[in-house]
Amino acid sequence: MKTFGTLLSALMVGGPLAKADWEIKDASTFSVDGGRYVMIYKPDAGRGAKSMADSLKTLSNAGHLQSLRTLTLHELVSDATFQREVFEQMERIAPDALKAARRSAGNMHNPKMIALHKPFAQAVMATATVAALNEALGKHRMRIVRPSFEKLALYRKDQVETWMCFLWLEVEPVPQAPPEKP
Repeated sequence: MKTFGTLLSALMVGGPLAKADWEIKDASTFSVDGGRYVMIYKPDAGRGAKSMADSLKTLSNAGHLQSLRTLTLHELVSDATFQREVFEQMERIAPDALKAARRSAGNMHNPKMIALHKPFAQAVMATATVAALNEALGKHRMRIVRPSFEKLALYRKDQVETWMCFLWLEVEPVPQAPPEKP
C-alpha cells in the first residue's frame, strides 16, 4: 500500500479532531474492485498537514474522492471528548444495557458487551464528532453511512470508564437525485 499523502493538522471542525492529521492510503492492493481510499486519523502528529477541507480537495484534484470508502478512527476512540460523547449517547439510547455492561466484566466476549453492539453503533453516529466529519464530507457530496468496529470493550481503571475498540466509518458518495420528469 503506498501513502498518498499525510494530511490534516487543523480541521475546520472542533473537538478531538482540531489537532489531528490524516493519512490517505491507497487500498486498491487489498480491495476486490480496486481504487479504494482510506483516511486514517492520527492525533497530534504535528507534521503541519492540511485542513480536512484541503485533504478532501487533494483527493478530489487527484480524481480519487469518489473512491474514498473508509475513515479509520482507531486512535480517536481513546480521546476524552469522543469518550464523553459516546457515553452521553449510550445513556440516551440504551441506558439499561449500558448499566448491565458496567456491572459485567466489560470484555469483548461478555454477552452484556455483545448486547451493546447495535446501540454503540447508533451512539457513535449520534456524536458531535461524527456529525462534524459528516458535515465536512457533505461539502464534497460524500457521507458517512455506518460505523464498523471490532473488539468492543468497556474498561475501568481508577473509577474511569473507557471504551476500547477498532473503529471505522464507512463513507460513500451522496446519490444524485433523479432528474425531474416534465
